[in-house]
Amino acid sequence: MSISHLSLVNQKLAYASAIIRLLNEYPARQPLEHQALVDAAVFHLAMGLHFYLRELAEHHRIKDLSAIDSVQDLVAALQQSDSTSSESSELLSLTETNETWLNQLTGYYAQLSKSPWKPKAKKAFGQENLIELVELNEADEAPLLKLTPELLASWLESFRALVLRQRDTSAEY
Repeated sequence: MSISHLSLVNQKLAYASAIIRLLNEYPARQPLEHQALVDAAVFHLAMGLHFYLRELAEHHRIKDLSAIDSVQDLVAALQQSDSTSSESSELLSLTETNETWLNQLTGYYAQLSKSPWKPKAKKAFGQENLIELVELNEADEAPLLKLTPELLASWLESFRALVLRQRDTSAEY
């Protein structure tokens, strides 16, 4: 019996829910344990999104499901097959709009997977009496969100509601 993308989405949402429940039941954790659980919840939410995108692609008969890793990949694949999808349009809107749960989730997950920034070595002989030029990078501009169990739970509930609503809508057709 093969495992469907639908069941993988449900599984990842259940895992995220269990982790968030652990965060709420034992709030006085060591910082390392707390951060590990927060990152695990984000990971499972991101994997739920990953499999949900593939579920949508499968529903729209996209052939190469393994090429779907982001909302933008799904939209591009649908455009290549001359299809449109209200689900993908909604997801794209949520990823492009600041302060939405999906934008925050994908942004936080992307930050987790970035390598640490290493400053360039300074030259031994600098010019005196000149102001040093400092290059800004994105890591300096966008610190990671402070995730709380409440924020994670709101992301989870928003994601669940979206999935259930979109599944109900697509089942009508």
